[in-house]
Amino acid sequence: MTSISTMPATPSRWRWVELILIFGVAPLALALAPRRMVTLGIIGSGLAALAALLLDPTFPRRQLWDAALARQGLRALAVRTICVWAGLFLFALVRAREHLFEMPRTRPIAWLLVMLLYPPISAYSQEIMFRTLFFHRYAGLLRRPAARVLASGLLFGWAHIVVHNLSAIFLAAIGGLLFAATYERRRSTLLVSLEHGLYGNFIFTIGLGGLFYNVHRALAAVSQ
Repeated sequence: MTSISTMPATPSRWRWVELILIFGVAPLALALAPRRMVTLGIIGSGLAALAALLLDPTFPRRQLWDAALARQGLRALAVRTICVWAGLFLFALVRAREHLFEMPRTRPIAWLLVMLLYPPISAYSQEIMFRTLFFHRYAGLLRRPAARVLASGLLFGWAHIVVHNLSAIFLAAIGGLLFAATYERRRSTLLVSLEHGLYGNFIFTIGLGGLFYNVHRALAAVSQ
């Protein structure tokens, strides 16, 4: 595991305030905003996090895109992905059997666009924010690996309050814990974004995408 970067000295109480505002209050505010703001909020927060990291001289930039670093975790990721996909499919059978494979069956063009765009845009943006920035900037507050993984995962679940669905928050928290564990071991944004993209694309494929994003609700929000 790559060592944690040393952050510039900042009073911990202010760093805690910053963490609470960014990862606790901001998602709640976004949940109260018009639905069309959610996607903009995801991409915007990812860009802001990326800018903060690139401007930080203590941050090892190779963690963002180093393919060699990502390749080290591919074998473990393949095994974990099969297990997670099996669990998600069972969840879909119980929770949304009537929607199984609904998107590829009824909206194949939209499904293909999601498969192509979700991993590099949404998943990567979220992982820069909730893993790369979080682990780099708040490592001094959460010195134990288990604490970092737990906090990152649970805050990722909480952030999904923006979709107003308890099942989505629950699934996101589990996913967040897995993503955080991957990042804790490998320190690769590319690898954890690939993992996020694989899980997310499978969710949209098997019919659970409506928990996270409802096309009809989004169109209604835009038309307001």
